[in-house]
Amino acid sequence: MLIIQCITAILAILSTQIEGAKILGIFWTPGKSHHMAGSPLLMELARRGHDVHLISSFNDKNVDIPTYKQDLLTGIVGEFDIFMNSNISMIRHISEIWSLNKKLVARFWQNKPIQELIKNRPKYDVVVVLAFFNDYTLSIGKLLDAPVIVFSAMGTNAINSQFVANPNLPYESTKALNNYFGNLLDRFRIVTFNSLFHVISKYIVHPIQEKASHEYLPEMPNMNELINNVSLVLVNSHFTLEPSRPYVPNMILIGGYYMQNVKPLPPNLKHFLDSATEGAILFSMGSALKIENSFRKDQKEAILKVFSKLAPMKIVFKSEIDFPVVPKNVMISNWLPQNDVLAHPNIKLFISHCGRGGLTEAVTHGVPILGIPFFADQNENVDFASEAGFAIKLKPKDLTQETFDSTLKELLSNPKYAANVKKRSSILREQPIKPMDNAIWWVEHIIEHKGGEHLRNTAMDLAWYQLYMVDIMLFCLVFSSICLCVFFFTSRWLLRKIYRSFCSSKLNKEAVHKKKTN
Repeated sequence: MLIIQCITAILAILSTQIEGAKILGIFWTPGKSHHMAGSPLLMELARRGHDVHLISSFNDKNVDIPTYKQDLLTGIVGEFDIFMNSNISMIRHISEIWSLNKKLVARFWQNKPIQELIKNRPKYDVVVVLAFFNDYTLSIGKLLDAPVIVFSAMGTNAINSQFVANPNLPYESTKALNNYFGNLLDRFRIVTFNSLFHVISKYIVHPIQEKASHEYLPEMPNMNELINNVSLVLVNSHFTLEPSRPYVPNMILIGGYYMQNVKPLPPNLKHFLDSATEGAILFSMGSALKIENSFRKDQKEAILKVFSKLAPMKIVFKSEIDFPVVPKNVMISNWLPQNDVLAHPNIKLFISHCGRGGLTEAVTHGVPILGIPFFADQNENVDFASEAGFAIKLKPKDLTQETFDSTLKELLSNPKYAANVKKRSSILREQPIKPMDNAIWWVEHIIEHKGGEHLRNTAMDLAWYQLYMVDIMLFCLVFSSICLCVFFFTSRWLLRKIYRSFCSSKLNKEAVHKKKTN
């Protein structure tokens, strides 16, 4: 019976596969986590017989796939280090990104792999672009006359929603998880931020990108045309990872698509975790944040002191620092296979900056989170996890030995956090089709039909005031105002007419009465 099921599954896969296609990936990204979120999709496409060429800021090591070619983009990694500072406001973050745009656009086009694309213009069946404040990279699809698929390593937001005119409404914020409509201040803040994002993108950032790109690609169309050329958006998210919301047909959620494929741990790490009979904790701030720069000296000392008190529980601590004194129950490592560690049954808690990848991995494997967010979407991610009841947020500036210790005790002793995340893990895993297979199917669907015109949202053709019905609301307001004015002035005229008629009649009666009395 098992053999028959396996044969049926293989035949089903083979029957839906298209002939090997040529796929180009453009992963302009300063963050390794974004690359790591997207490259498994391209590697799997290569394993399934497609010819894949990935041009990225990072290279995947130890990849033995004959049809998987990699080229490296230089001059990008490290430029965004300023955003690792949690003391910088969101407005400062955004302004810094804009100021870097012109310089990084030039560097992108100057890279040898991109210059070769411009010169040779090879034939590709589809271009997969990683979205991160780099909309001008969409022009590669136009240059090579290929449909474009956008991959987003983040959750659903204004950045990736713009490519397919997906609704991005205030009630979908993390603040609205327990209160569906949110309060007025929250909704006003979100509407203001989204409005500013669109205005500044359209009238400041996009013109900067267009001007800088035209020097290297004079025939590049305007940004609106490039965005309209997007066939599909793949989002590294799922409704267990963010508030439920409506989606247009060409915005596909594939959250957790590669995380269920757990690899064996290195022998020393496996032995350490296997021996953690009282449980273990993973402390990791991801691939971008450094412990040395992220925490003050007293905070690093406080973290180790609290860990030492947790013995016999064990801690796996990802850190680039060689601490002079390390508690016996703590293993320090500069690199960790985070997803594989979280899958170990003895892991009871994940201390994380709560990036999208870490959040997804924690939910996939049913591990509660102590979130210490620093920048970008990390605050929103940990806010969602806290509202959903499987995390506690601890701001970096508030981290002391007392707060760290009390937060750990609450998460480890209160069973509700583990119960809540395991429920979400079950929902995330119970899908009618595996997220990886779903992602592959949609990529091949776009290749087979040479684009996604049949999926296109008609809202893409509307101006912003038409999309949000501002013109209709203004018309109704003006029409209502005119009607009220007409009603007011007509009523006033009638009342005056009646009053004058009444007064005239009264005067006539008084005059007649006087004549009679005289």
